[in-house]
Amino acid sequence: MKNSFFSLLVVGFLGLSAQQVFALGCSTYTSGANLGPVSSFNVPSLGTQIMSGGLACDVLFNAVSTQYIKYMPLNVPATLKHEDGVNSARIIIRDTQNNILTTGIEKDLSQFNLISIFGGPDKSIPFTITVNESTNLKPGIYSGSLKIKWYYYVAAVGIGGINLWTYKSPGITWWPVVGLTDWGSGVDSEVPIKLIVEKDCKINAQNINFGTAPLVSKFNPVTGTVQITCSAQTPYTVGLSNGQNYSQNRRMKNLSSNHYLPYEIYKNTTTQRWGYLGAERWSSANASQNPGVYDGSVTQGYAYTAKIIDDGGNASVEGTYKDNLILEVAF
Repeated sequence: MKNSFFSLLVVGFLGLSAQQVFALGCSTYTSGANLGPVSSFNVPSLGTQIMSGGLACDVLFNAVSTQYIKYMPLNVPATLKHEDGVNSARIIIRDTQNNILTTGIEKDLSQFNLISIFGGPDKSIPFTITVNESTNLKPGIYSGSLKIKWYYYVAAVGIGGINLWTYKSPGITWWPVVGLTDWGSGVDSEVPIKLIVEKDCKINAQNINFGTAPLVSKFNPVTGTVQITCSAQTPYTVGLSNGQNYSQNRRMKNLSSNHYLPYEIYKNTTTQRWGYLGAERWSSANASQNPGVYDGSVTQGYAYTAKIIDDGGNASVEGTYKDNLILEVAF
């Protein structure tokens, strides 16, 4: 709903030298990338977000120690699918060197320092994700997943070239002096990605000014148009409140006394009252301009006619009369 208001650890060193590493463990896991919620109009403002690459190692200290890490992307999604199964949002996933991940193209990270590469969420190897959309996306939940195979051999403690404790993926083989002889079968990881886009509207509603007249009967009707742009593929209705002084009709109150001037606001040039309940609401399918167009960029116009009601019983007390209305959009 959219409203518009207008006026008429402390860290210990555990006895390890600066040339040693202590690691609590490595694992693949499914900590997901959650983007948003974000207004459909502001999706580009998400920019580039950091996400987990699917492998995390809890390493306490930066040190010289044996490590071999590489990955093979099994499926890198180019889009996230909307929950309706039809719409989609384009995405780009990059590694820490800003290279776009490509399915089937492996990358060896063995030359990087342990601490520097495990800087992502939950001490994971980080990737980045960008929603590559500048247009207005349909609101809802978009989802997908990055599937990737990790190969890793991380030594927890390395002394004189001997690894006292290691964390490794299935089948990977390392020997002192010889080094790595087999990368093994690796371990698969799947990182879920979710983007939440929210419904939103932009409203342009100008004040209504009846001007000045010597008698109530001399005020002329005032016409205007409320302009509304809402999220793509999002029908809506527009309601107009009864104001602050309602009694049988909308009324403006004299700012200096307790006198009122009744008035009404009608749809287009008709006598159909524009209100906030039931049939008095205005459907976007029946807008004055661009009815039923829901592409997220086209503006609907709602033309109205405002009239002061002269029933002959209104005291012509001079002064400035005012009322405040709330224009409300409901999805």
